[in-house]
Amino acid sequence: MSSEPSRRSSRLPKAVAPLFSSRFLKFATVGLSGVVVNLAFLGLFADALGIHQNVSSALAIELSILSNFAINDLWTFRDHAGEEGLVARALKFHLVAIVGASVQWAVFVFGNVLLFATLSPHAPEWLGSIQGGALERYVFHPVHSPPETGWLKYLAQLAGIGVATFWNFFANFHWTWRSTKREDHS
Repeated sequence: MSSEPSRRSSRLPKAVAPLFSSRFLKFATVGLSGVVVNLAFLGLFADALGIHQNVSSALAIELSILSNFAINDLWTFRDHAGEEGLVARALKFHLVAIVGASVQWAVFVFGNVLLFATLSPHAPEWLGSIQGGALERYVFHPVHSPPETGWLKYLAQLAGIGVATFWNFFANFHWTWRSTKREDHS
């Protein structure tokens, strides 16, 4: 393998160098499998089973967290798997993921409102039906009575996944699977 990537990454600021590593590529690949799990379960719960779309999103997020941990532990960070116990790594991963999931879910909820308000001819009617001020209109109502966005909910879910990915990688890289002996960013 050429030394060009390592020469290039040595010129990067230390904080972002891990983004240009084979480990990030593995993490992103695992994340992509998590996207498939996430969207498949969102479709199953929301569309096939008729579960409220916000609840469906939260359930889909949790299932993707569990699958991502298992694959990352076995593949992406397997060289650091023995440094702490499985339960400790799983708990750390879940704490990181809870923050990431909260970010993802917030982007999902408000992304749905933004997409609906921008693209739906029914937006004025839905927004006009909301009693109360801005907090009720833009926070509480979208959470407990979201607009029906159809396939747009998948765009909102993908946007949330994208935003949460960077948090998840850096927090897991520097905390969950932190190595006291790691100098490289592989």
